[in-house]
Amino acid sequence: MFGIFKRNTYVKNIVTLMSGTLAAQAIMLAFFPVLTRLYTPDEFGVYSIFIAITGILGMVSSLKYDQAIMLPKSDKDALTLACLSASLTIVTVAIVTIIVVLGDDYLLSKFDGRKYVVWLIPVGVLLTGLLQILNAYSSRHQKYRAVATVRVINALSITSVQAGSRYFYKLDGLIVGRLLGDVISAFLLIKLHIKHKTLQLKVLTLRRFRTNAKRHETFPKYQSLTVLLNSVSQNMPVLFFGVLYSAEIAGFYGLAVRVLQAPISLIGSSTREVFYQKASKMFAAGEDIFELYFKTTIGLVKIFVIPFFVVLIFGESLFYFIFGDEWRVAGKISQLLILWFFMGFIISPSIATFSILRLQDVQMKIEIVSLFFRVVSIFVGYYYFDSYIVSIVLFMVTSVADNIYSVCFIYYRLRSNPACV
Repeated sequence: MFGIFKRNTYVKNIVTLMSGTLAAQAIMLAFFPVLTRLYTPDEFGVYSIFIAITGILGMVSSLKYDQAIMLPKSDKDALTLACLSASLTIVTVAIVTIIVVLGDDYLLSKFDGRKYVVWLIPVGVLLTGLLQILNAYSSRHQKYRAVATVRVINALSITSVQAGSRYFYKLDGLIVGRLLGDVISAFLLIKLHIKHKTLQLKVLTLRRFRTNAKRHETFPKYQSLTVLLNSVSQNMPVLFFGVLYSAEIAGFYGLAVRVLQAPISLIGSSTREVFYQKASKMFAAGEDIFELYFKTTIGLVKIFVIPFFVVLIFGESLFYFIFGDEWRVAGKISQLLILWFFMGFIISPSIATFSILRLQDVQMKIEIVSLFFRVVSIFVGYYYFDSYIVSIVLFMVTSVADNIYSVCFIYYRLRSNPACV
């Protein structure tokens, strides 16, 4: 098996990237029991709302040109797309800053008068946008070991600041710790590319910018809206629970999601990045990617079976034991959400394949329908049952249906037409 691992570059890259994510998630999970005893559910609720807002805006800040970085044959074109993405991110941050200035009073009411949180929103959007660009560009150059190392440093920075600021100085350092960790990660990745001379800005020209922007225009046209809709629908419960129910409920939901997200970040995201890089090259060379897609998806299914049943049966007890009695509700929520996270875990190759096959318009339509039903599900639970539990169950059912459809669509697309031309 060790010999196969050494010879199989695809698996080796996944494991390399996964190892860094594993260490990072282990650090985050190890600190969770400490943080849940230092911070209240209300404080976690505010933190979750902040992460939701900056995540939604940051994910689409580059109009998803960052997703196109992997596709060009030329490294010069890839660098052009990275710089184009960064430029658009800065423009987005400027717009967000103006909105924050104009809506200062309204935002303050949603963050319990925490003015510093409101003014950190543009910073969070900037860092989220830049990090996804740098990660994509690093994957393009197969710097998986460096990316893995940066993720470990990011986790250490975030958790140490979050825990230390409260324990030693009685300060709320959840948001500041997150931002500081992201600053360090961005700095290290930029330094990496400067060292390896993969940021040769002299090759950039206005003509190359225009050519690449036009060639990959499906990303801002369809992919950006698709990702925005998906990000809104993914983070919608945190935002709506904070408004419709309470910040405490948002905090419970936020913790459950962060814990369940760990295996997706660990294996699912790492697999998607490596799969996207390899499948993009294969598809550009006219090769059939169905076998790679199918084996990767089935492999993810096998991996998540045991965690699925563990959380489904023991979720509430595990949260009570690990995080304390105050967080028992988060354990109940995790049991309700586990099927959705199972589908979210195995859908990684399918999401990447939409971009590879340039089916962003189809993906966008799926997300529009999904967002509609997700919004309806939450409001039905609130207005007709006055129960966040019902809202969560209905939200989970509609989300699972969306994921099943997406997987089936890509499967039959590749199966019936391997060339996809």
